[in-house]
Amino acid sequence: MLNLYKNEWNLFKQSYWKMFVMFFVLFIGSSVASYFLFLGKEDELTFLLIKIQEMFIEKGLFDLDMSSFELAIMLLKNNATASFIIYATGIIPLFIPAIFIIIGNGALAGIVFASMKTAGQGILLPILTGIVPHGIFEIPAIVLSASLAFYVSAGIIRKIVREDFSLRECLFNSAKTFLLVVLPLLVIAAFVEAYISPALMRMAGL
Repeated sequence: MLNLYKNEWNLFKQSYWKMFVMFFVLFIGSSVASYFLFLGKEDELTFLLIKIQEMFIEKGLFDLDMSSFELAIMLLKNNATASFIIYATGIIPLFIPAIFIIIGNGALAGIVFASMKTAGQGILLPILTGIVPHGIFEIPAIVLSASLAFYVSAGIIRKIVREDFSLRECLFNSAKTFLLVVLPLLVIAAFVEAYISPALMRMAGL
């Protein structure tokens, strides 16, 4: 098992890290940009928050009768599905879908923070207690999914240009990374978000 993850780390350094950094910067940049874009705009924020709430209700994440375990499973299901969709967009050798999905996710976070600040709430404590504990696992998983999509897209283009390029190896590597790295990160993130983040927020009086 140790060798598996050692190989994954080597593959990350060799093939993924540049795209990982690019998508991470895109995520943070879109979050910051949407925060300042919507800060103080109450009408727009109200409309967007209603849409965000409807989206979460649709996904079953606002069911107050759910146990923490059920919430963790629901979060895992939704995040794993979203990450797989991002990864699967790699079969379109244009990179654009993954870019827009990452920007959209970052913008969503910025909108939530802007609404809190506009309502006169502090955002540092909610970020530290409600976002950071699971975000340190979830955000890298989502960003890595986008990096894998880029890796697959680049592999398809290379195969078109060079017949000797092994697309099979490219697809195998990306699928292995998704199973060994992305999914475990999402499992940890889901249970931290369901159990630890709420406890920390209660301790902080939020």
